[in-house]
Amino acid sequence: MRFSILKAGTATRAGRERIGDTDRMFIDLLSFPGSQWDVHDVEHGVFPDDLGGYDGLVITGGPAAAYDTDGWVLRLLETVREAHGRGIGLLGICLGHQVVAKALGGEVGLNPQGWEIGLGEVRLTPEARSYPGLRGAPQPLRMLETHRDVITRLPPGALHLAYSDKTRYEMFSLGTTVLCMQGHPEMDCEEVGEILRKREPHLPPEVVAAGRTTLEGSPHREFLQRLLQDFLRGQAQPAVERASAG
Repeated sequence: MRFSILKAGTATRAGRERIGDTDRMFIDLLSFPGSQWDVHDVEHGVFPDDLGGYDGLVITGGPAAAYDTDGWVLRLLETVREAHGRGIGLLGICLGHQVVAKALGGEVGLNPQGWEIGLGEVRLTPEARSYPGLRGAPQPLRMLETHRDVITRLPPGALHLAYSDKTRYEMFSLGTTVLCMQGHPEMDCEEVGEILRKREPHLPPEVVAAGRTTLEGSPHREFLQRLLQDFLRGQAQPAVERASAG
């Protein structure tokens, strides 16, 4: 199975030196036997020439906004629409979560509750019972967060899977080929702590204090890793069908 990471941002310098850049974090989290990974630095205008050879696209977080009018953001939105139209799997994380929602008919904006940085508690919706990968999920599910924008309206037909005190749409799916989450399963507490340190001069003191306190805990990384790997494995059949149709 072949996947492309659409890299929309860069890890902190400390993170790059310690565990690698954003793409390395995702490959370490998501790779499984038989998976092949390409990386396209979309933030700097590098996109796949042809989506047809991919079982899925993984769209990372980054500093841009899904509603920006920069050329690469507009192209990313169009790439998502093309991939979805061709039945290619889409896994969106943070900015990727927001980009997929916007590209497929949802809306994104600033969170009126402000920044969220730290280890958050995410709760499943009643609708999440119909999503097989979330059966047996920890309650609450601990996920690392670092964001100010949020989805304000889901795309038509999306299944709302999870929410938190600060973010209504923490996770959603759309059919069998789209899974997106606001949190950062690829990061660790040390990386989020470094992001918090860098942003501290621009954040309210109470946000900084709360974030530091939460980072004394640990995310449910193993559960999230299994959830996302299982989602990506599930994209094999659509790729076979696309190849047969071609």
